[in-house]
Amino acid sequence: MPFRLIHHGGGRPIAVVLILLLLAGCTSGRKIEVELGTPDSPGGSTTTAAGDDTGTDGGGGGRDGATTAPRRSPPPPGDTGSQPSSPPEGERASDGASGPPGSFARTLLRPEPASTVVFELLQQAGAEPRRATLDHAKSVLRSVTAKSVADPSPIAVPGGAQAWTPESIRDTADRLTKAGQGGGRAVLHVLFLRGNLQGNDEVLGVAVRGDVLAVFSDSIAAAGTPLVSGGALEDAVLLHELGHLLGLVDLVVDTGRDDPEHPGHSRNRDSVMYWAVESSLVTQVLAGGPPRDFDRQDLADLAALRNGA
Repeated sequence: MPFRLIHHGGGRPIAVVLILLLLAGCTSGRKIEVELGTPDSPGGSTTTAAGDDTGTDGGGGGRDGATTAPRRSPPPPGDTGSQPSSPPEGERASDGASGPPGSFARTLLRPEPASTVVFELLQQAGAEPRRATLDHAKSVLRSVTAKSVADPSPIAVPGGAQAWTPESIRDTADRLTKAGQGGGRAVLHVLFLRGNLQGNDEVLGVAVRGDVLAVFSDSIAAAGTPLVSGGALEDAVLLHELGHLLGLVDLVVDTGRDDPEHPGHSRNRDSVMYWAVESSLVTQVLAGGPPRDFDRQDLADLAALRNGA
């Protein structure tokens, strides 16, 4: 019986919800399949249990009845020019920030229209990330974008642990942000939250829009083991979700190298974009702990985007 995370566009999350029943130390042939919708398809993210040989997810064809929607590269960003701190939605959408994960990648990576990446941290009390986690993520961003990375003071997110939805994550980012897109800036809203995604503790992090990601500190703490610390997981999950915002893997340009069983993710266990990294089962799938960096092919893809792909 395959378990399937179906992801659609419109700014919905890319998160592998790996609900595997491990029997006697094996996975009994079960698999996860992810559907990535096009940027203009309706949003929605659900986890569905399908039969052993069939699936009914709104389409036909494909192995086990699954379908994979065709990918569409987002258009190159327009010239955002000088915008106010809270530009109209139409202006904001022109650079890809309001689209699905990956749609903002060209603005983030290319020299224009943004010359600076703003790493805006929004955090709940008790969910604050380690300084080493933030330093590593910003160092990688500086390297792959060849841009300066601004680091404004963290923004407090009120409230406590809850079952977050993609909508509530996006709304929180928009309501509390102090940095608007445009004017030479590409703003990433990075939320560290208590609780989980829609009541599912297996999800450690999620990208919910071209410029918004969330990391669930409670789920990361629960997934840690004596051999794999919560800090190591936090490091990997943050960079994994940033990778999705940067267009990895094959979310912008289809190179054909992503994992066919887990679209949007790397086949390489040594890449931080490996499919298991954002799941609580990462410590079982990768017994030595998750990787914390992009691999050579990830970096080549990012360089290609930066240079005009």
